[in-house]
Amino acid sequence: MKETTAVARVKRKTPSRRAARSLGPVPDMPADRLISAAVSLFAEHGFDAVSTGAVATAAGLTQSMVHYHFGTKDKLWRAAVEHIMHVRGSMFSLNLEDLRDVDPLTRLKVMVRRFVSTNAADPDLTRILIHEGMRDSPRLKWLAKRYMARGYETFNAAIEAAAKSGAVRKLPARDVTNIIVGACALTFAHERLLKDGEALPSAEEERRYEAQTYRDATWRWREALPRCMCRC
Repeated sequence: MKETTAVARVKRKTPSRRAARSLGPVPDMPADRLISAAVSLFAEHGFDAVSTGAVATAAGLTQSMVHYHFGTKDKLWRAAVEHIMHVRGSMFSLNLEDLRDVDPLTRLKVMVRRFVSTNAADPDLTRILIHEGMRDSPRLKWLAKRYMARGYETFNAAIEAAAKSGAVRKLPARDVTNIIVGACALTFAHERLLKDGEALPSAEEERRYEAQTYRDATWRWREALPRCMCRC
């Protein structure tokens, strides 16, 4: 498959800078360099538009190194996603056992705030999901089964518990989860678009400030929603 013009012209250092911003220091080991480059390219262009040669070039390595370490592009993609999930889990781990003694609404607040912080720090997973969501790919099914289903079940349970306690109005938990996940994730995945409209700042410290502001705004809206709907 021929590379798209956008991918073919990717400069070697570009993905390294994006990877350094979202996933930590630029790695030294060849496999890690390939994964960092793959995360950046798959997030920006999608699976089909990225070749193993483009990943190798972006990582400053030869294409044979991709086949040596990962075998196929599909396995490289899965390794990239697993890397993202590992980093997200280590940076923003959430032990629900630590929250079992708090009230349901506080537990839900903590979960949403943690989710916002995670996506503010690393929006690449959402960008990859957007690409994969445009088609019924085996990769999307694998990702949903391996990672997403458990997260949705956790959110659904927290929302149902908050509703049962009377803290929020009883609504279909699945629908509320989709609203929260979509709002929290897409805001930062569409950073470039929003930045052009001056809705998001560009500096890293401003990004952190934006995440805090968005968390607060999300919960002001979330807490007001049940009261508004009850008056209708």
